[in-house]
Amino acid sequence: MSTPHHGRSSASAAEAQQPRAASAARQRILATATELFISTGIRIVGVDRLIAESGVARATFFRHFPTKDDLVVAFLEAQAAEARRVLTAIRAQPEGARAVLAEIASGAKAGMECTGFRGCEFINTAAEYSDPDHKTRIVVDRHRAWVRDLMVDSLTELGHPTPTGTAEVLFTMRTGAIVASSLEGFSDADGAFDRAWWALIDHA
Repeated sequence: MSTPHHGRSSASAAEAQQPRAASAARQRILATATELFISTGIRIVGVDRLIAESGVARATFFRHFPTKDDLVVAFLEAQAAEARRVLTAIRAQPEGARAVLAEIASGAKAGMECTGFRGCEFINTAAEYSDPDHKTRIVVDRHRAWVRDLMVDSLTELGHPTPTGTAEVLFTMRTGAIVASSLEGFSDADGAFDRAWWALIDHA
């Protein structure tokens, strides 16, 4: 009977756990960044605070995110992926074209219905990073273009006579409502936003 190689097994087990530990650390950093970036802002949150509140070593932080901008990109990509997942699932449902336009409108109305609303993470990032060629802005612009394209597709399916132009106006309305809600506490108490939104969609 052969003797088990306990040293080799222990080493293999440790090696197997390393990727899981690394992944857990990365997720912890990203989760901390998500909470802080949304509640506070991006530029105001420094690397030292991210490391302290994530509970990771400095070397671990920089192994996963060599720069803070790399972390911002990961944050934005995760937010965009979740939004695409939700909107794609809604679009695939029966009456999905109209339902997805309603969901996009609800994103704007969310800020009208709560106090302390900080706005949209993509709009806020664009405001903090003025260079349109910056890698964070590229993620923002790509995501916003995807949403607009989804709106054009939905309006086209609904038979709208001017789907591209109307999608641009609707998207501008949504952006304006989000900014006004975060800056000035704009609310839609009398339903004016909804009426204007659906008037543009149902116009034949």
